[in-house]
Amino acid sequence: MSANEEIARYFPAAQISEIPDDLSKPRHVFKVTSAEQRRKRLQRCAVMTEIWNAAESDAGRRAAFDEYAARADADQHVMRRLKTFLGGPLNRLPLTEIEFAMDHLGLADENNGVLTRAQRQSLDRDGYVNLGPLLDTDQLQKMRDRYDAAIEEEGASAADKKGLGRVVDTVVKPMNRDGLLDPIFMHPRLLAAVRHVLGVHLKYIGSNYHCAMPGYGHQDIHADFMWGVQGEPQVVNAVWLIDEFTEENGATRVVPGSHRSGIHPAGDLVNGEPRDLDAPVEGEVKVTGPAGSCFVYNAHLWHGGTQNCTRKLRRAQHAFFGRSTIPSSTDVPAVIDQQVFERLGRVERAILDIG
Repeated sequence: MSANEEIARYFPAAQISEIPDDLSKPRHVFKVTSAEQRRKRLQRCAVMTEIWNAAESDAGRRAAFDEYAARADADQHVMRRLKTFLGGPLNRLPLTEIEFAMDHLGLADENNGVLTRAQRQSLDRDGYVNLGPLLDTDQLQKMRDRYDAAIEEEGASAADKKGLGRVVDTVVKPMNRDGLLDPIFMHPRLLAAVRHVLGVHLKYIGSNYHCAMPGYGHQDIHADFMWGVQGEPQVVNAVWLIDEFTEENGATRVVPGSHRSGIHPAGDLVNGEPRDLDAPVEGEVKVTGPAGSCFVYNAHLWHGGTQNCTRKLRRAQHAFFGRSTIPSSTDVPAVIDQQVFERLGRVERAILDIG
């Protein structure tokens, strides 16, 4: 199959019919928002940040939430968002199950030795670590073939945003009946990084395959949580580089150390105005590396995809984790394929938080 044929398979899912002539011309994926919309988003983000950080416990946060809810001007959007997180623990399995899994994987002890000291320091200081290549050439090619076939099969139903090919819930779909994609959520070094940030009580909360087409892929700067968080992080994300990430092909940009600010980029002011989330951020860097690498980050870190200015696909697989007690972005019991479920063992089910 030629490179052009490979790319054309993605057209329906990416909602395009051809590759642009000028690959470097900005084509922002997200809809342009007005100044008023940005201001409203900032205000909501600021309120949610304030309520969440009012206490270190859910009980204290609920008290702050109740106080806000009693106000005549309480924003219903804010209340709906926060209620999801403050309604009580949302783990499906007893926490003893994830404790068992962590012990089985040799990750019960914080000083487990799976990560190097430098890797742990990178997660703490910078908010991310590139674990390097963890998948071999044969695995990668089989994954590419699997993803490409899934994109072609789903076609327009996989359409998410223009210029992106995307398949959600990959690791629990029929496409993973043979376990090819199990490393995406079960690789021990990945889980060691997640455990370092979140502690023992963690769970998988979602996955998606994400392919930036030539000339597309720009994302606004964002964090994978809806408001700023001080203290204990709530979420961790991982990006598996199914293709090489370079400076030119849409590598993820990150702002080192931004996870420690307690500020969400949507709730940030620049010269008294809401931050332009599409603009570059001082100190941002691109995470590059060879195919097969795994880049793990504290998901409160400011980050975003960049535009693919090459004439090749830029494939990536994301795996999202959170604390055991917070909501999942994927309702795993509702969407998991029965054959995938039946072949999983106790440890895998504990990570997925399904019985």
